[in-house]
Amino acid sequence: MEPSRRDRARELIQVALVEVEAERRAPRYQLAPAQLDTCIETLRGYLAALERGELPPKRERAEGLGRLVMDSWPFDVPLANAVLQAERAWRNA
Repeated sequence: MEPSRRDRARELIQVALVEVEAERRAPRYQLAPAQLDTCIETLRGYLAALERGELPPKRERAEGLGRLVMDSWPFDVPLANAVLQAERAWRNA
């Protein structure tokens, strides 16, 4: 059986969170620590909302991480894809 959208979102958010936390501990891509902290805080919030089953209506789900990544991070940072996928899954959960 295929995982639900919420299960898939939870999985992608957890993966992105692990990757961002690893980057924060041991920087490889010269990303701003404050931006990484924003990603960590936001991803944790997404995960907590999924765990509680308290998702806002889809139209009210933010896309702030996508803007942060696209506007500020180099295009060749693999971490960006994980963050973008996690946020996309959150919006569609």
